[in-house]
Amino acid sequence: MSGLTIRLSGQLRLRCVTVLVAVAVTSGAFAANAVVGRASDATVRARVVDLVNAARSHGRKCGSVRFAAAAPLSASRKLHDAADRHAHDMARKRYFEHRGTDGSQPKDRVIRAGYQPRLTGENIAFGPESAEEVVAGWLASPGHCANIMDARFQHIGIGLATGRGRGRIYWVQDFGAPR
Repeated sequence: MSGLTIRLSGQLRLRCVTVLVAVAVTSGAFAANAVVGRASDATVRARVVDLVNAARSHGRKCGSVRFAAAAPLSASRKLHDAADRHAHDMARKRYFEHRGTDGSQPKDRVIRAGYQPRLTGENIAFGPESAEEVVAGWLASPGHCANIMDARFQHIGIGLATGRGRGRIYWVQDFGAPR
């Protein structure tokens, strides 16, 4: 294979570089993808929180329901713990649902982790390999999107666990409003 060399004038070279940078930026080449297994779990969790808060900062339609912009959520260690325990339970026991193997519901797990809720919500996902992918999937689903956009929620916790085999990533997103 032979290479092609083209000599460009200074001004044309600058235009070509500008176009290449613009293409790279719009294509996501410089995006901060938080990929499970490449970034720490803490980095991935923080990226999910950032993406959720970015989504909440603008009005959005979730299915047929329109939501106004909502205040950003604060990360909660207790909600992270509840979400992480459920994600690990699903990965270990190879199931995927909101009900835990011990019969618990999201609210039960949140209380068990020490969070005292007035209101809770939970989103789960199976398979996405990055924070960007999982949040995009949740936003594309009316029910999951509604949880993300619900202005009553004040706190968020993110759990993730990797099961055996590629693409076996379990995600849990717990929301809470304290008493």
